[in-house]
Amino acid sequence: MASESDKLFADLMASGNDETESDVLFKALISDRDPRLGRYEEVNEDYSAFRSGAVEFVEGAIGAGDELDALIRRMTGDADTWDEAITESRADLERFGDENPLTSTLLFGTGLVSGFFIPGAGMVKVAQAGTKAQRAMKVGALSAAEGSVYGFLASEGDERASGALMGAGVGGVLGAASGAFLTKGATKATDKFLNVDGQGSHIGGVEGFSKSGKVKQGGRLGFAADTTLGARTAGEVTEGEAGRAAHTEGDFLDSVFLSTKEWISKHASPRAARLAEDSGTMIRADEQMIEEVFDTTLKGAQELFENNRALKTMALNMNETLPSGKRVSWEDLKNATKSPNERSIIENLEDQVKLLQSEDFVKSSDVDFFPTKRLPGFDSVRKPTDSEYFNPLIAVKDYAQDISAAKVLAHKFGIDFASVKQPVKGEVKSRLNLVIEAIGKEAKDQGASSDVAANLMNGLTTQMVASKQGGNTIGAILRRVTSTALLANPLNAVLNMAEGVTAPIYQNGVRAWAETLPGAILSTFQKTAGIKNKNWMSQHQLGLDSDFMGELAQAGKKEMTNAAETARMVKIGNVADIGNKTLYGLSGVSTVNRMGQEMLANSAIKRGMKLAKSGSKKSLDKLRKHDGMRGLDEVEFQATINALKEGSMENPWMVNFAGASLNKWQPVSAATLPKAFHDNPNGRMMYSMLSYMNRQMNGMRTDIGLNMYKAKQLGVNSKEGATAMREAMLNSAKYAGIFGVAAGIWDDFRMTLDQSKEDKTLANLFTPDGVSNAFMNQIGSNISSGIMNIRAEEYGGDVLEPIPAPVSALFRLGSGGYSTGKNLLTGENDPFNPLLKATQTYVPGFSNIDRIVRMGTGKRLLTDD
Repeated sequence: MASESDKLFADLMASGNDETESDVLFKALISDRDPRLGRYEEVNEDYSAFRSGAVEFVEGAIGAGDELDALIRRMTGDADTWDEAITESRADLERFGDENPLTSTLLFGTGLVSGFFIPGAGMVKVAQAGTKAQRAMKVGALSAAEGSVYGFLASEGDERASGALMGAGVGGVLGAASGAFLTKGATKATDKFLNVDGQGSHIGGVEGFSKSGKVKQGGRLGFAADTTLGARTAGEVTEGEAGRAAHTEGDFLDSVFLSTKEWISKHASPRAARLAEDSGTMIRADEQMIEEVFDTTLKGAQELFENNRALKTMALNMNETLPSGKRVSWEDLKNATKSPNERSIIENLEDQVKLLQSEDFVKSSDVDFFPTKRLPGFDSVRKPTDSEYFNPLIAVKDYAQDISAAKVLAHKFGIDFASVKQPVKGEVKSRLNLVIEAIGKEAKDQGASSDVAANLMNGLTTQMVASKQGGNTIGAILRRVTSTALLANPLNAVLNMAEGVTAPIYQNGVRAWAETLPGAILSTFQKTAGIKNKNWMSQHQLGLDSDFMGELAQAGKKEMTNAAETARMVKIGNVADIGNKTLYGLSGVSTVNRMGQEMLANSAIKRGMKLAKSGSKKSLDKLRKHDGMRGLDEVEFQATINALKEGSMENPWMVNFAGASLNKWQPVSAATLPKAFHDNPNGRMMYSMLSYMNRQMNGMRTDIGLNMYKAKQLGVNSKEGATAMREAMLNSAKYAGIFGVAAGIWDDFRMTLDQSKEDKTLANLFTPDGVSNAFMNQIGSNISSGIMNIRAEEYGGDVLEPIPAPVSALFRLGSGGYSTGKNLLTGENDPFNPLLKATQTYVPGFSNIDRIVRMGTGKRLLTDD
């Protein structure tokens, strides 16, 4: 029966008078009850928020937090009976949840994620002996027991029995299935990667070459046309307008999800994939230095040819295939200049070209020549005009980059230039192509089958050559313009800030990330500070200065330049790219992308330096498994350790270590993007704004999926299988917590900054449902390479959306224009609304300002309809 004080308190709360909360609290003192508690349970004078927080975590992990806390209360004498102890524990737990909803949710969620992996740990220990059936039964029994205990403890009152039965059923079925799947006999499975002699080699590595069959080459063949190699099909060049252009399409390739590196790893060898990756890092750095020389020292030469058409035509006719009477020499070119300054520019250019010739491993004649580069798709039979050629400086730059890249690739794969086959006269291949063919031959000499050697050449051609070829210019411009319209805004900058936390912590730990934070803050706000800091690996040193979208830089300006059918399209592409870069810069996205890249690279270096300087066996074993070290042989591993101990950011081994670490989670190199992306330039539109999620999917595949596959192959009763299973479990827990929960919550948090989304509030986010939805949406998007969006239907979209954003944008803009025209003809009110609605979403400038307006006012820029 309720006491008089209870009745008085109930009357006070139900009276509806105008008393303040303090008045009610004062009068309620006689009831020993606190009206601020959710269910107004008994007030515990010994309440501790810290204690209740710990109980919340354990409750999430094993479902027994309140029971364990009640047991402690009974043992310490804080409660006289079990019912009293459990009631007080649950009251304190409820109070903690009411007063600290955010902390309570995070603690419970963290405990829940941790608890997922407790049964797995037991499984690895118990499944050590017996037949396959016996091991399956043991694992099933263990899982059923754990499931029933969890179900019993997590339930309350009359629900305990049903909870235990449910837990036992689910745990037993899944446990038995996983036991049969993951346990094998004690015999170690045969390694998939072994060469014919069972030994390692420079290209095959310790694991050896793959046993994969030959994979069909799709898309473009990847031969880079270079008129410095082989005879030019076009004759004398005359002044005039460009002739009719043709266009060719590339076939779509099946390899749409695997990155190029992982494709090479699977179909050739992991070692070869690492050599190719490091080559890409060094080539990118060299290309940036070459760009700087041409943008500064030789800048006047490019302008000279732009402004002097006759001089450009003469340079194009400095070709050994022409008869001596029509062939131009360097002396002829210098004599055609109109001023001492122009002559000086040509003299400097002559010195540079002759220097490149001396560095070239391809033999050439003594006849003066000037590299040329023709716009693609022109008729090679008739007499060409100067309008059909790029500025001569672009050809010289490509010549320099081809020589540099070929020498880097040959060096990394251990190729002697004496073994590189000289091109046949008239053969259209770049120096990179020649070196790739030599690598294929060397791989066969080292034990690779003909099919695997062909696969290696296929993958290298994709990464080194096809990745630099452009498709249709209009498609390339549309892809980048649409990305700018949708991504170059402050909300996306806020979203990308998570990349400076999630990947660095996942890969390198909290400590290395925290040590990187001061330098990252300084470099973020002052780019030159990071470049000048000798203890900081800057974006500049990694050759990523032009990477303003957070994606592969090659897919930007160079793609549109190389893809252009006419000189006019070159200018349109360049203008569009300048506008894109400006909007990315003003929105803060470029700055945040740089921050994320540099934090990941430098946290890896911090982690690597710590382990290298420790030098213990345990530390070096950890370092061998780091993303920056995978695929290195012992000599390279030791060289990288020495570089980490030395701490010089200029050391090539340090650059490669940082580059490989960065490539794991960031789409910044040709090795990190899918093979189909490179082989099908016109198909790159299909990957618009999905490259980051594709890296996430590939990360899960390598860190979790391949480890689980290895555990399945070897069995968790073997040492190697158990280690692989532990790695998979640890990585899945880390991934779920960091890339799932943390990144998902951050993604939803930034949406609360958009005032137009009234349903996106912190109150809704920090609830069990809110956290769960954020986690599931994030994981669904990552695991599907961005194709899946679980909550898309909330915004009128589809859960699975294979249509790329540029195509969707083009369709909606066209549809909006059509509807507007129709409205004008029929006299509808506000006829321009359909077009305005599409414009404020998909047109750069308008869309970017629209996002800012929505953040401040919740209104749309042009129309709210």
